[in-house]
Amino acid sequence: MSIFIRIWFFFGLVILLGLWFMSYAFNQQVKPNVRQVVEDTLAENANIIAMLVAEDVYAQKVATAQFDEKIQNALNRKINANIWQHNKKEINQQIYITDAQGRVIYDSQGLAAGQDYSRWNDVYLTLQGKYGVRSTRSNPYDAGSSTMYIAAPIYHQQQLIGVVSIGKPNISVQPYIQRAEDKLFQQAIWIALLSLFLASLVAYWLKHSIDRVRRYAQALAPVNQTPHFHSAKELNQVAQAVETMREKLEDRAYVEHYVNTLTHELKSPLSAIQASAELLNEALPLQDQQQFAAHIHEQSQRLRSLIDRMLLLTRLEKSKHPLDLHEFDLAQLMQQVLDQQASRMQNRRIDCRLELQQPCRIQADRFWLQQALSNLLDNALDFSAEGAKMLIRLRAQPNRTLQIQIFNEGPWIPEFALDQLFDTYFSLPRPDTRQRSSGIGLSIVKQVTEQHHGQIQIQNIDADQLHELRPHLQGVAVSMQLPQLQHP
Repeated sequence: MSIFIRIWFFFGLVILLGLWFMSYAFNQQVKPNVRQVVEDTLAENANIIAMLVAEDVYAQKVATAQFDEKIQNALNRKINANIWQHNKKEINQQIYITDAQGRVIYDSQGLAAGQDYSRWNDVYLTLQGKYGVRSTRSNPYDAGSSTMYIAAPIYHQQQLIGVVSIGKPNISVQPYIQRAEDKLFQQAIWIALLSLFLASLVAYWLKHSIDRVRRYAQALAPVNQTPHFHSAKELNQVAQAVETMREKLEDRAYVEHYVNTLTHELKSPLSAIQASAELLNEALPLQDQQQFAAHIHEQSQRLRSLIDRMLLLTRLEKSKHPLDLHEFDLAQLMQQVLDQQASRMQNRRIDCRLELQQPCRIQADRFWLQQALSNLLDNALDFSAEGAKMLIRLRAQPNRTLQIQIFNEGPWIPEFALDQLFDTYFSLPRPDTRQRSSGIGLSIVKQVTEQHHGQIQIQNIDADQLHELRPHLQGVAVSMQLPQLQHP
């Protein structure tokens, strides 16, 4: 069972049980409260009637036909009252009057005249100077058949001369009780449905939030924004704890990975340095000594380049905000990078053609862009034969991007390697030395390009496709596109 179902089920169960207990308790109060209102009304009516019939009781006129007709006309009067959506049409009350000894001298139903009611609570208590009330069932097994009687004393010149008692069947107030119960049931159903719906929303929100934390914890990407939840301090604390744990685990894995890689990459140049150093301990001709010393110097430079590039890649990958954006002229930066490689290009007699559109303003990180361009130019020179052609072009595109193209004449890249060129530590042997690079340079180029929201691709191409160099040349073209500076 999923956590969504569990949360919804138990949340809904608590709500339904709460509603049931609340409805039960409220329902138990409806009937007593209605009867209390009826009793209050009957008590007032009984005292009013006691005042009205006092003279007739004293004059012994209650047993006459005129008195009975007056009472019957009052009780049988038709009414048309819409009380709380219940249409009341008739009076549901009965009256009987006793003398000072509790004997019935008048009964509106004509059944109890002459009977001794002095032992009935309503009459008995009233004759004792107390509040007289009783409830009697016509059917002992049916609570709805009971009638409530409220009595009031009849005085003449401050002397108790009798008791008047008003009776009202409880069944006459049942429509009001039933309507209250029906209304309560309907509202309970709507509240239950609404509560279950809200419980579903809460359960879904909790499940979705937990899933976000789970996906964040399981994500393999090194850069993944920590989820944030509004009005959920505990979930934010869990997410922060997961982030801290992920950072520690990633840092540990990152260190282990780079230590293993560095160890592997350092083996070859260190072995070459060690071998050359051991040979230098022997008595060798000066020319051989110079050759091995140059070999040691070459391998030490390789080690330094490897370490420098790994430090750059680590800085780029582990920094959350590696870019320091500034506005500058990209053409000027490219010219600066070319100047740094001028001696190497001159020594190898590289025929380089420049097409730099000036100015080309861009908002970027000058340091990282310079590193990327230097790596691209290094690779182009490594795979260019002596006296080869090279084309370097910078121009603005209609889609408000700046395009950098570097074409170097040389062998094509094998098809299997085209999709792996930007993978870290992947490299191809150089045509002249047959040695491989660290495989870090192009990885730095790709990450810098992506950090600047740009694109880069490398493809094999014929020079005649560029329309600037002589035909029948082949080589490799690198195309980098970067967003142009947007002026307000």
